[in-house]
Amino acid sequence: MTEIAMPSTAPPEAPKKGKKAHSTPWRDNIEAMLMAIIMALVLKYFLVEAYRIPTGSMQPTLMGNDHIGVYDRILVDKFSYQFRKPERFEVAVFRYPLDRSKNFVKRIVGVGPEDFRVRYGDLWHRKDKTEDWQIIHRPGHVQAETWLKMAKDEPDNPLFHDASDRGLNFGRDFSLEGSRRLRFGESRASVMDSYNDGYPDAIIDDMPRNKNGSGSHPVGDLRIEGALQVAAGTEWVTFEIEEGALVYQMRLPGPAAPTGAAPTIEVRDGDVLHKSRPVEMHKEASALRLEAGASYDFVAQNLDDRLTLQLDGETLVELDIPPNPLLGAALYLETTAGLTTFRDVMVYRDIFYTNDSVLVDETHIPEGMYFMMGDNTLDSSDSRMWRLHRLEHRLPDGSVELVQGNHRVGGGMGSQSDFKNDINPFTTSLGTPDLRPITWFRDEWGEMHNYEAGEVAPADPLTLSSPFVREDQILGRAIAVFWPIRPMDSIWRFKRVD
Repeated sequence: MTEIAMPSTAPPEAPKKGKKAHSTPWRDNIEAMLMAIIMALVLKYFLVEAYRIPTGSMQPTLMGNDHIGVYDRILVDKFSYQFRKPERFEVAVFRYPLDRSKNFVKRIVGVGPEDFRVRYGDLWHRKDKTEDWQIIHRPGHVQAETWLKMAKDEPDNPLFHDASDRGLNFGRDFSLEGSRRLRFGESRASVMDSYNDGYPDAIIDDMPRNKNGSGSHPVGDLRIEGALQVAAGTEWVTFEIEEGALVYQMRLPGPAAPTGAAPTIEVRDGDVLHKSRPVEMHKEASALRLEAGASYDFVAQNLDDRLTLQLDGETLVELDIPPNPLLGAALYLETTAGLTTFRDVMVYRDIFYTNDSVLVDETHIPEGMYFMMGDNTLDSSDSRMWRLHRLEHRLPDGSVELVQGNHRVGGGMGSQSDFKNDINPFTTSLGTPDLRPITWFRDEWGEMHNYEAGEVAPADPLTLSSPFVREDQILGRAIAVFWPIRPMDSIWRFKRVD
C-alpha cells in the first residue's frame, strides 16, 4: 500500500529556549541596504551606467553646450560588448587612449583592419591597396539620426526664394501656379555647413553664429522632404541639386505629363546654360503619374553619392554617381504648368566630415583598432587630431624613463592644456616669486607632472599621431538619452540613440 503524507494535526513545536523566532528590523534594513549597493555596483560595472555629455562634439545626436546650459545624460550599455565586437556607426563610450582618466563619447567610423580616409566630406574605406576606395553608407536608422535640419519648423520661416524675383519668399507651406522655380536659402551663395544646423528650434537662437570654421564648406549631400498635391494641369515636379558643374535632376510626372511618363533621375553636365546641359547619366522607374487631388509624401536627396527619389515611403528610383569634388552646391524646386501645393517642406544636410588642420585624414587601421569621430566635426577632438607627446625624464641615478601623454598645447577644443612650459606661478617660503622654468605635463594615465629645467628633454620623435582606440578601451554603447527634460523651455531630451 502506498503511503500518503498527511498534514500534521499536532500543535506546532514551541521555539527552543534562547533562539529568536525572527530577525530584528535593523538587521533586515542592513541586508536590504547591502543588497541595494551590490545591485547598484553590478549595474554600474557590468550592465548599464549613466554619463553626462559636456561638449557639442556629438551634436545633434548628443548635446552638451555651455551657451544654452543643455547637457544630455545618456545610458550606456556595458553588457553587449562582453559578447560581441563594437560595430561601425555605433555611439561608444571609451577611455581616451592618451589620458585614460577621461572617458570620451564618439561614433565608431573606422573598424580595422582596413584603409580609411575622409574625402569630399564623406567617409571611405577599402580592405587593402589592391581595391578601389568605396564610400561608407550609414544604415537607415543611423542616417535618420544624423540628418541636420537647416531651418526652423515655423510655417512662415522663409525657406525658398523665387529664382527670378528675390522679393518672393516661401515658407514650409505654399502653392505654385504655372512654371515656377524656387531656390533654397537666403542668398545665391552655395549651401554651406553651419555650426547651428540640427539644433532644436527652442534653443537655436541662443547658439553662437560662427565657430571653428562654421559655414566654410559647401555641402552637396542634401535632402528635401514634405507633402505635395497636384492639380490636373501639372506636368512635372522637379527637384534639383547643382553641385559644381553637375546638375542632379529628380523628376515626378504630374497628371498632364505625356502618357507613359515615369519618375526619373538624370545627371547633367557641360553647357553653362541650364536647359541645354547634355545628359550624362539617366535612370527611370516604371511608368507613373501623380493623380490630381491626391496627397503624396515625397523625399528627394543626394547622400553619399547616391541620388534617391521617394514617394509615400517607397523608393521609386535610385542612382549611384561618381565622386564630385565640391565647388559649391544649390538646391532648387521647380514646377511645370498647373497648380502644385506643398506642405511641411523641410531641407536637411548630411554631416560634412571635415579634414581641415587635422593630423590624419587617410590611414590604415590595424586589426582590433577603431577610428572615432564626432557627429559635429566642426567641434570635435577625435581620432583625426589626437597627438601623443613624448618626453625623456632623467632620473637621479642617471637612467632615463619615457613619459608620454596627450599633446594639447594651450588647451583648445574646449579642454585645458595638457602640456606647457611656463614660469612657476607659486612663491617661495619668503613670499617672493619663484621664477624657475617649469614643464607641466599630464601623462597617459591622467597624472599631472611638473619638471624643473634640465629634468626632461624631447624624445625622438617628440610627437606622434595616435588616432586609434583599442577594443579593450571601449566601455560600452550609448543606447538612450534620458535627461534633461524642461517643458518650460520646450526641451525634451528623451530618445533612443542610433
